[in-house]
Amino acid sequence: MQVSDIRPAGIKTVLVAEDIDSNFLLLKAILGGRYRLLRASDGSQAVRMFSENDIDLVLMDLNMPVLDGYESARQIRELSPDTPIIAVTAYAFAADKQRIFESGFDDYLSKPINIQRLNRLVGSLLDAA
Repeated sequence: MQVSDIRPAGIKTVLVAEDIDSNFLLLKAILGGRYRLLRASDGSQAVRMFSENDIDLVLMDLNMPVLDGYESARQIRELSPDTPIIAVTAYAFAADKQRIFESGFDDYLSKPINIQRLNRLVGSLLDAA
């Protein structure tokens, strides 16, 4: 868990629910210069960190230990129906996409991560807010 007690004014906070270090480090390299990133290593920790911090957006790996991304997102939606949640998945078949949207996610990113799509999607949800 990486949490900073000080949130610079105007800096948005992104909760990254990702259990694989290299995947988190990639997201940090891409987004860390513009947003404050908090990392949860499992789904249960993601829900707890969401409830304890002022989170502007969630990047949720679907294949998480303890609670999968679907259940974690469902619990986060109970806490906040409006916070954007983006699914991050290695699977992006039509049936997977349908389940992602039916489960309350705002959008999804396929792995391997497309840097331009990640920046465009996160920016559209946070920078305009």
